Amino acid sequence: MTSTTPVPSRAARRSAVGDRLLADIGALWSALPVEWPRQPRPTEEKLAEGEEELPGWIWRVRHTFAALLLRPRQSFAHVQEPVSHAAVLGFLATVRLPLWIVVVVLVGVQAASGGGGTMTLRPIDELLDPLLAQVLSTWLLLMVPVGLPLLYFFSGILTHVALALTGGAPRSIAATMRATGYALGAPLAVMSVAEVPLYLGLLGSVPYLVLLGLMALLFFHQLAHALAGTHRIPFLRGVLVGLVPLALFIGAAAGRALFLLPELPGWTPPMASPYLLP
Repeated sequence: MTSTTPVPSRAARRSAVGDRLLADIGALWSALPVEWPRQPRPTEEKLAEGEEELPGWIWRVRHTFAALLLRPRQSFAHVQEPVSHAAVLGFLATVRLPLWIVVVVLVGVQAASGGGGTMTLRPIDELLDPLLAQVLSTWLLLMVPVGLPLLYFFSGILTHVALALTGGAPRSIAATMRATGYALGAPLAVMSVAEVPLYLGLLGSVPYLVLLGLMALLFFHQLAHALAGTHRIPFLRGVLVGLVPLALFIGAAAGRALFLLPELPGWTPPMASPYLLP
C-alpha cells in the first residue's frame, strides 16, 4: 500500500517562502515584508518548474506588524533609497481604513434611522453650536483618508527638522518619514478599533483617554527605536526628537474625539446650552 504525501496549497507554499526569507537576514534588504518586491503572479507551469512566489499583501502586513512590535530596532537596520512611500502609505491604509469604512457606514445608518432625537449636551457644545459640532465631527470623519497621508508627511517633516536642530540627520528626510510612518502603524490600528464604540456612544472619555495615552507611549517607543535604527543615533536622542511627532499624534486623535466624548474629567454638564433655543 503506497502512501501519498499531501501537496501543500499555494498559500502554504507562499507562506513558507516568506518565513524562509524572514529567517535569512541577507536574503532581502528589508526586514519589513510590505517593502519586499512585488512580482507578477506566476503561472502554474512556472510554479511546477520550481519558481517561487512571494506571500500576498495580508501576510506581509501581519508579519510587518510582528517585526515592528517584536524587533523595532532591527526592522530599521537597513534603509534602501529612494524610499518607497507607497509601501508605507499602503501599510497605514490597510491598518486604518477598513474599520474607518465600518464607522462611516454605522454613522450613516444612525443618521438615516434616528437622527431626530433629543440632543445630548457634550463638553464641546459649550464652545460650539451643537449642530456645528456635529457637522465638524462628520467632516473630520470623512477626511480620514486625506488626513492619513497628511499625518504621515507632516510627522516625518517635523521629525526631520527636530533631528536637524539637535545635531543633524545622517539619513535623508525620506528615511525619517519612513521611520515615522511605520511607528504609527500599531497605534493607528488600535485607535481605529476604539473609534467604533466611540462613534456608537459606547466608550466613555476616561477609557478613551487612557487608551490614547497608552498608544501615545507605544508610538513614542516605536519611533525612538525607528529613528535610532534609521539614523544610527543614540536611543535617548531618538526619545528627545520623538516628542515633536508625539504631540502631533495626540493632537490629531484627541482633536477628533473631542467632538464625540460625552464627558470630560472635571466637566459638569450645564442645565442648558447657550446655543440651544428653549
